[in-house]
Amino acid sequence: MRQAALSLWPRTLVGRLIVSMIAALAFAQITLVLILNRQQDNIVGRVVHSQTLPTTAAIARFVAENPGSTEDAIVSAFGSARLCLAIDAQSPLAGPMTEAERHIADLLAIQLGAVRSGKPVVGIDYVDGNEPVCPYPVADPRDAPDVEGIAASADEQAKYYSRNVALNMAAPLPDGRWLSVRFAFELPAFWNPIALMSFAISSFAVIVAVVMTVREQTRSLRMLAVASEKLGRGETAEPLAVVGPSEVKATIGAFNTMQDRLLQYVGDRLRLLASISHDLRTPLTTLRLKAEFVDNDAVRDDLVATIDELTSICEATLAFSRAEATTEETVSVDLAALIGEVVEQFRLMKADAVAAELPSIDYPIRPVAFKRALRNLLDNAVRYGKRATVTLGDMGDEIVIAIEDDGPGIPADLVESAFNPFVRLEASRNSETGGMGLGLSIARSIVKAHGGSIWLTNAETGGLRAEIYLPAKTGS
Repeated sequence: MRQAALSLWPRTLVGRLIVSMIAALAFAQITLVLILNRQQDNIVGRVVHSQTLPTTAAIARFVAENPGSTEDAIVSAFGSARLCLAIDAQSPLAGPMTEAERHIADLLAIQLGAVRSGKPVVGIDYVDGNEPVCPYPVADPRDAPDVEGIAASADEQAKYYSRNVALNMAAPLPDGRWLSVRFAFELPAFWNPIALMSFAISSFAVIVAVVMTVREQTRSLRMLAVASEKLGRGETAEPLAVVGPSEVKATIGAFNTMQDRLLQYVGDRLRLLASISHDLRTPLTTLRLKAEFVDNDAVRDDLVATIDELTSICEATLAFSRAEATTEETVSVDLAALIGEVVEQFRLMKADAVAAELPSIDYPIRPVAFKRALRNLLDNAVRYGKRATVTLGDMGDEIVIAIEDDGPGIPADLVESAFNPFVRLEASRNSETGGMGLGLSIARSIVKAHGGSIWLTNAETGGLRAEIYLPAKTGS
């Protein structure tokens, strides 16, 4: 249940604010309607005390003071569509009264005073649907409800047939007859068109205000998200303009400071590494020249081999530093075409590299750097195996590039260390044909700069399987 509710919750800030504010508006509207409906009893009480009881008492006194008055004359003088009158021989109301009805009857008895010849009877009911609120005849036809007109007019229908309180009172007259009075007054509907229209207009205004305000205020956050994604891919983003609310300004300022410090830190390390490797070139060259003058052939050859190895390490370190320091624009390329190009280069070098049928996938990368990562992985695959196979797949939330060889593989406990710089797994890799141990390190660095990851596993059929995972494009 909780998961289902969370799945319906909007993911965007605009959507969440709209839902929250509409919910708050609906809660306030419903609460107000409930409060107003609870006040209906008070409305009824005020109407009864201020209008109904005095009017009924006045009519009863008029009838008592004019015993010859006919019912038609009384109705003509006092009756209307909302005030129904009748002179009955007996009380039209029967049955026990409720506590509220008894209370009104006692108040009416006080108002009648000496006019009454017995205890009044009161009944309260409600009129709904298409029944006129006044069943008693009225003297003036203009006061009678027009049923056909009511059906054709929503306003008239609401006037005559909406939910009404009908207060029925029967007052005993001195001559033994009963004065029957029926007052009907309309109560506000729980949900009326005006309230619904007010809620709809308020909701629309809130939605428009929220969308415009949030889009304007979160524009800086969207820029920050784009810049963060670029920084995560190893690209240098321009410093962001510090605009927006104070909280957003503080976040953007912190991001700009972090980016400057991070780039400076990485740059300092790369320059230091490059400087050390470059400065070692001269002494290594001098040592090699001096080694040539060693008379012992075995010692001389050993010294030259060691110096050459150190020189290769320095050259590899310089290459690694240059690769890390190189800035390249990100462009959208077809991964299948790019992989096919790299595989074709190996095939031209007589290497047994095969690209399976690859789906066309456009993806934003830095082509030169990414080709280098693929070449390093393919170079390992064809060097330590007879055949290398490349596959490409779209898993929905990520892109997977797999390079599998049929070589000896590597021990499972040494998989992670294989990515460390200058690490060569001698137990499983031929040291005579191996490089300086920077290929996998450079490949992982490039893949991470694209926001992805790289993993090595031993294939079930033997050999090593390298998998590159790239996150799906934003918005895909």
